[in-house]
Amino acid sequence: MRKSLLLTLPTLIFICCQPKTVEVEVNASAGEQFLNNFKGKKYIFGSDLDAKNAASLVLAYAEKDSETMVKFMEDTVVYYPPLGGKVMKTPKSAIHEVVKSLHEPYDSIKRKLNNVVPLKIEGSDFTRVSVSFREKRYYKDGNQESVRLIDRIFLREGKIFRIIQWMGEIEN
Repeated sequence: MRKSLLLTLPTLIFICCQPKTVEVEVNASAGEQFLNNFKGKKYIFGSDLDAKNAASLVLAYAEKDSETMVKFMEDTVVYYPPLGGKVMKTPKSAIHEVVKSLHEPYDSIKRKLNNVVPLKIEGSDFTRVSVSFREKRYYKDGNQESVRLIDRIFLREGKIFRIIQWMGEIEN
């Protein structure tokens, strides 16, 4: 009796500890595109590498690290600034000077990422990564400003070709 109990007990423990498999339905695609030649298409997740590169670009800008930024860019990048600023079409060779001029009013900029989401439109050859973050700007005159930003960064074959930015204010 004791022998059978010793054999039965480990078997019961083993059976009870087996993981349970539960099937969960996951959307492979969602949403809908309403503009241009992809009208009516759904979105799918893009790559984690594109998300990582977009986040790295956003943080590199705050650090004035144009060398890192250039690594992620196509030969020409189009930038749409917030608040109706003039669209900038910049060759990769000019990025160092552009970053320097955009940082001119600041002593420093600190950024804290909120989220990074890579999306692709079904049938497209590019990924659109939305990067949401907060930025604290320290001006040379001693003033400070806090803003919320969303960068929509477009990548094709791992290289950035377009950046669209939206901004909202934050009370200090």
